[in-house]
Amino acid sequence: MKKDEFFRKYLFFILCSIIVVGAASYYFHVKDLKENTSTIIIDNTAKVVSLQTTAAEKKNNIIITTTETIPPRIAASPQTESTISVLMLDINSAGPEEFRQLSGIGEKLADEIISYRQEHGRFRNIEEIMNVKGIGEKIFAEIKNYIFVIDPVYETETNIPYNDDISLEITEHTSTLEELTPIDINTADAEVLMLLPHVDEDIASRIIDFRNKNEGFSNEYELLLIEGLTRNEVSDIIKYIEIKKTT
Repeated sequence: MKKDEFFRKYLFFILCSIIVVGAASYYFHVKDLKENTSTIIIDNTAKVVSLQTTAAEKKNNIIITTTETIPPRIAASPQTESTISVLMLDINSAGPEEFRQLSGIGEKLADEIISYRQEHGRFRNIEEIMNVKGIGEKIFAEIKNYIFVIDPVYETETNIPYNDDISLEITEHTSTLEELTPIDINTADAEVLMLLPHVDEDIASRIIDFRNKNEGFSNEYELLLIEGLTRNEVSDIIKYIEIKKTT
């Protein structure tokens, strides 16, 4: 019986020892995690891709690098806590202090941006900020990825250069046979004569040759003398012509 009681006490002792050792290990493990709380150090020229730590770093610092260069005025300062947020400004609502956080924008330029916005109502797109005095393409290239406007507007109209030929084509009116009737075949040119039924370029040329040789047509039926015109065709033409005697 004494042996059994001794054995139970021995097992109880071993169990307590295991519990104590386990509790101590857990305590020091948690303490070690707390001491390893990272402080983020960001170099203004650093590039962030991954977190790098080594056990040999006694100060427990983490250096962050990125594939995108962070502009000096936008990058977080040393000893900043773990969260990094990229600065994005709505240039239609941001104030002077917010503008001064952008690279290349000082107090004077921030005031110029506010003045331009007040004068014009709002920026229609981010490129319009280059209309502000003092902001050129160089500064815009540095800040364009960190600014935006809601519902940007861009011009879509295409300026078409003035062309005299196009204007003439649009405004020039082509006369019709009905408008010119009756046509005086003693004065009409070939283009007008070609408006008459059955008269093509060759017939018009023959009509002009005939009147030049005979000092004009004396009557409408002389058209029968024009080679290529039949009696029926001349009857159709007579409806639209007149003969004015030449002097």
